[in-house]
Amino acid sequence: MTKKAPPIRIAILGDREDPACRAVSLPFSLEGYTPVQLEFLKDTATLSPEDLRQALKERQPEGFDLILDGRGLAPGLGHQVISGPPALILESLLCQLQELRQKQEINAGIINTATDAIVTINEDHLIVGYNKGAEEILGYSREEALGQDLKLIIPPPYKDGHRDYVRRYVATRQAHVIGKHVSLTAQRRDGTEFPMSISFSVAEVRGNLYFTGIIRDITETKEMEGRLLQSERLAAVGNTVTHIAHEIKNPLLIIGGFARQLLKVTEIDDKARQKLAIIAEEVARLEGMVAEMRDFVRQPPPQKTPGHLETLLTEVLEFFLDNFQEHYIQVRRQEDGPLPLVSFDAKQIRQVLINLFKNAVEAMPRGGELTVATRVQGPHLEVSVTDTGEGMAPEVAANIFQPYFTTKEKGTGLGLAICNYIIKEQHGGSLLVESAPGKGSTFTIQLPLAEAPSD
Repeated sequence: MTKKAPPIRIAILGDREDPACRAVSLPFSLEGYTPVQLEFLKDTATLSPEDLRQALKERQPEGFDLILDGRGLAPGLGHQVISGPPALILESLLCQLQELRQKQEINAGIINTATDAIVTINEDHLIVGYNKGAEEILGYSREEALGQDLKLIIPPPYKDGHRDYVRRYVATRQAHVIGKHVSLTAQRRDGTEFPMSISFSVAEVRGNLYFTGIIRDITETKEMEGRLLQSERLAAVGNTVTHIAHEIKNPLLIIGGFARQLLKVTEIDDKARQKLAIIAEEVARLEGMVAEMRDFVRQPPPQKTPGHLETLLTEVLEFFLDNFQEHYIQVRRQEDGPLPLVSFDAKQIRQVLINLFKNAVEAMPRGGELTVATRVQGPHLEVSVTDTGEGMAPEVAANIFQPYFTTKEKGTGLGLAICNYIIKEQHGGSLLVESAPGKGSTFTIQLPLAEAPSD
């Protein structure tokens, strides 16, 4: 780290009503330049040379690097005094310098504290400007970025293309994206790429061109657009599902009712009875599917009340007890101390737990172990359901909460989508999954504690 140079102190003698400049207090400091400090010594115009020298002596003139005496008030003060017209000229130049420094510092301060990344390059494609917003967004410090080629932050497919674009503009002055907002991809220091919105501008300073890009990380915007698009798609699907459910509900009831009635008739042979049983079973499956689709698109608002989640968890586990025993599944409970109250809709959370336990049973067709753990983790109450089943490949786990995504032959792909909607949208929590082939799966419910009163 370089040692900061002390300021250059310059005294200006005189007592004018309208001095060429006034001492300024700069809000920012210039990097790499020695600061210049101007001090106006007023009330000196009426003093005799002897009294002036005495006044200056009290102000320690040896501490000044230069004394400008434009009015010739203090002859013979020393080698650091400049008198007469040269002092007036130098005084005017110094005042202009102070004004320029102040403007530069104000502009630099505004640019440097902007939350967007502002990066400037020269004609050689080298970074000559880099603000704190760029440090936050791109990950490189100012010291690391300045003087480097811009390809430092450009993803591999576009590195050479951007340099060619700068060359073309320097040669032809024909702009394609300058003055416009475009969406591109940038690269952080850790190698990850992210979507950005960037506006380009160019400035010509003394015959040299400088290109500036104002970069905004639009990762959240893209995610929001994706959620909005998904919502629009789901709304369209919802309208279709509602219509279909309405149209086929009554025919299904009639078919299923007739099939169950015929099963009670004793005169039919076994082969016909078997066919009727299949009809009744398939109708029941279709009715369940229609109900599940209707629940997904018409999920009622939650009726949340503070309560103890252990009670509901115990009830659902007891409901599944026979099912667990039938499939040779052992259940383990892990409790990390008593749980605080949490605000939740008991009916909706019961639906989530039933779906998770049902999936766990299906994941262990030859038996296994189911571990249900509860704990407080930061601002959340967590319930994790871990099975010792076959697990899921990464591409399956990544899409497991997407509507209509399923790996089951007769599944709708809505069960976990409904669970995710209940936990995330209706309760403000999260539903997480960890899984690997051959190592089972863990689904974790996170419910916020903020809405619940303390015990």
